[in-house]
Amino acid sequence: MRHFLLLAWANSGEWKRNKYVGVSLVGKTLAVLGFGKVGSEVARRAKGLGMHVIAHDPYAPADRARAIGVELVSFEEAIAKADFISLHMPLTPTTSKMLNDETFGKMKNGVRIVNVARGGVIDEDALVRALDSGKVAQVLIICTTIFSQDGKKTELLLCCRIR
Repeated sequence: MRHFLLLAWANSGEWKRNKYVGVSLVGKTLAVLGFGKVGSEVARRAKGLGMHVIAHDPYAPADRARAIGVELVSFEEAIAKADFISLHMPLTPTTSKMLNDETFGKMKNGVRIVNVARGGVIDEDALVRALDSGKVAQVLIICTTIFSQDGKKTELLLCCRIR
């Protein structure tokens, strides 16, 4: 079905090739926010793809970052320099809605965000505004918050939005 839809777009002259072409990762800057086991593994793999990787984590040892060629930076520097941002931190009072209107305003235009942390680290209303304005070009959110079976809360979220 998808093949036929793409063929119909091409034949009708509506084919917008740039809408379906990705971007090269080589030479782009990835900011890893949360440099624990998962964040450091994402950083290692991104280095293998030719990306410049910076990270922010107030608890990460600098020697572990240096060992894989990652520079630890402040939160403000990370969001200002990043072409891509990958989130890997727990949801705490400090990290709740840490990406909001103010922080989106400090990012590069067209930044791409992947959130594999918790949904609450991004202010969803601010994210929609950032997507609509073009500040954020793409976002992928993969979050799970599973609690015990006592009926408290079960959250499973998979979302992808392209401007």
